[in-house]
Amino acid sequence: MPEDFKEFIALMNSHNVRYVMIGGWAYNLYRNPRATGDIDFFVAASDENEMRIRDVLAEFGFGETLGDDKLLIPGKVIMLGRSPFRIDLLTEVSGVTFAEVEDTASAVQLGEINVRVISPELLLKNKEAAGRQKDLADAAELRAWLTG
Repeated sequence: MPEDFKEFIALMNSHNVRYVMIGGWAYNLYRNPRATGDIDFFVAASDENEMRIRDVLAEFGFGETLGDDKLLIPGKVIMLGRSPFRIDLLTEVSGVTFAEVEDTASAVQLGEINVRVISPELLLKNKEAAGRQKDLADAAELRAWLTG
């Protein structure tokens, strides 16, 4: 995992951001790793969480680009940086709610940091609902592994 991703996760943890890692990086923790152009975090769209995320983004070096507009709008994706080191913050994702993802997430140790990760069952549900070709391929692999 790139150092920038680790630093961002550590900042989210230190600021008590309500987040769960989803997408390709979560998939790679469960199955055979594949290339991915970003790291995705599903975040709670509350005012309190937005203040915490603003603090993280300021410390991470993106504070000046934020402005005063509301950040965590349902359906909005905040994209930071460029592929393959892009960080995406999502307030909605296909097929699952933040509450159910947060309730079933597990903490995974990645080197010196802990990261909250979507459960494989909900990752499968999300990937199937997303419906993109790469998501459906991931879903087939997850389903085979889960039903093993």
